[in-house]
Amino acid sequence: MGTVILVPALATTARLWRPQAEALAATHDVVVVDLPGHGSAPGPFTIEAAAARVTDAIDAAADPPLLCGISLGATVAALACLSRPGRVRRLVLSGGVAHPPAVLAVQRFVARMLPVSAMARLAAAQQGPDGAADMRSIGKRTYLAGLRELARTDLRPRLGEITSPTLVVCGERDEVNQPLSRELAAGIPDAELRIIPGVGHLWNLEQPETFTALLTE
Repeated sequence: MGTVILVPALATTARLWRPQAEALAATHDVVVVDLPGHGSAPGPFTIEAAAARVTDAIDAAADPPLLCGISLGATVAALACLSRPGRVRRLVLSGGVAHPPAVLAVQRFVARMLPVSAMARLAAAQQGPDGAADMRSIGKRTYLAGLRELARTDLRPRLGEITSPTLVVCGERDEVNQPLSRELAAGIPDAELRIIPGVGHLWNLEQPETFTALLTE
């Protein structure tokens, strides 16, 4: 039974990975790592603390795990993989970025203006009731901290150091992150890039069976 470590996106908790965790539980040891300030994990959020939580999970695994992160979780997963060379069997990065996109400045400005209630409604539109509940529990301060940390993180100088076989995936409708995913894949030696037709950013919820099949592949 292999180990699968799943890293959620900013402002989401382990509930984001529920479809994959439930589907894989019979055949794999599944570990979902909440980011600092999310779910049961104490804050405050920093990118270093987030990566440390994932490296702890890698160290605790009985065997080299498959490590998968989505959105900000992809950035965290890549940093954890860099911290544990040779310890990650496979790396899957979904909707990830190698450096802060230009649109991030707009996202941070809008987030500062919106009340949590409005942010929860936006999360509900994309993720359903769980997304709204996660946003309300995580709160605006942690969300803004996550955006601030992402704004100062540039993986490009170190992408060439990733030695684990890597699959980079992005939804066809995730127009903002698609060129950034291409750049991410280009920087990692021998990485494979797949654009998934008909889906957006958090597509593990849109097509859970397809995402799970990709991990078991």
